[in-house]
Amino acid sequence: MGETYDKYYNYVDLTERFRSLAQRHPHIANLSSVGRSVEGRELWVMRITLDPEKDSPGRPRFKYVGNMHGDETVSRQVLVYLVEYLLSRYGEEPRVTELVNSTDIYIMPSMNPDGFERSKEGDCTGVTGGRDNSKFSDLNRSFPDQFDGTTVDPGHIPEVMAVIRWIQEKNFVLSGNLHGGTVVASYPFDDSATHHLQGFYSQSDDDSLFRHLALVYAQKHPVMKTGQPNCPDSPEETFSNGITNGAHWYDVAGPL
Repeated sequence: MGETYDKYYNYVDLTERFRSLAQRHPHIANLSSVGRSVEGRELWVMRITLDPEKDSPGRPRFKYVGNMHGDETVSRQVLVYLVEYLLSRYGEEPRVTELVNSTDIYIMPSMNPDGFERSKEGDCTGVTGGRDNSKFSDLNRSFPDQFDGTTVDPGHIPEVMAVIRWIQEKNFVLSGNLHGGTVVASYPFDDSATHHLQGFYSQSDDDSLFRHLALVYAQKHPVMKTGQPNCPDSPEETFSNGITNGAHWYDVAGPL
C-alpha cells in the first residue's frame, strides 16, 4: 500500500488503522469487536468478504487469531499486514479476489491487547508479564479442557470467554492461530486424555485433513519445511517436514 513499516502498531495505532481500512473498503470489510480485555480494550475482528454486512449461506467461515500471548508480537503484526494485503489487492489480483468473494474471512490480530501493551521490545523472556493477560492467566491454557472439563474463573479470562462465544456463534469450518517462537505448523489435538508431558500423538477425527493442511502450509515456508531448529536455545527441537501433532510436541492441558 505504499507504506514503510518500521514499528509495531500499539492498540491505538491498530484501532485507528482498522477503522480507516473498514471505512475505505466497506464493500468487503467490516470491523467489529467480539468483547473486551481485562483492561477494557476491544478485541477487534476484521471481517473480509463480499457484502460483509450480510450472512451468505454456504460461504465457509475461516478465522485467524494472533497475539494470544501478548509478547508474541510478530503474529499480531503479520495479521495486520494480511488484512491490508487482502483489502488493497482485491479487484487487482485474481487469487485474492476469488478468495474474498468465496470465503468469509475473520481476522483477530490481537487476542491479548493488554499483554501486548505491557511487553517490552527485546525482552524475549516475558519477565515483564506480557505473555499473560492482566489477571496473570495464560490465555492459551485457559480454554476448558476437552477431556476432563476443567474450567477457571471467567472473570480472569474475559478474552477467552469472548472467543468461545464468538466460535459458538460463527461455527467456523477452519481456524489458524499464530504464535511466536519455534517455526513449525502444529495441528490438533494439542492435548490428550492422559496429559502426557510430551511424546503422545493425540489424534483427532480429522487427523488426515489437519496433517495435510499443516504440511501444505509448512512446505511454503523456506525455513519451516526443513524441520530444523531455528532457536539456539532449543537445538534439540526438530520436526519432520516442519509439522507436528500438538500433543506429540507437548501436551497443553486445560486451565492451569
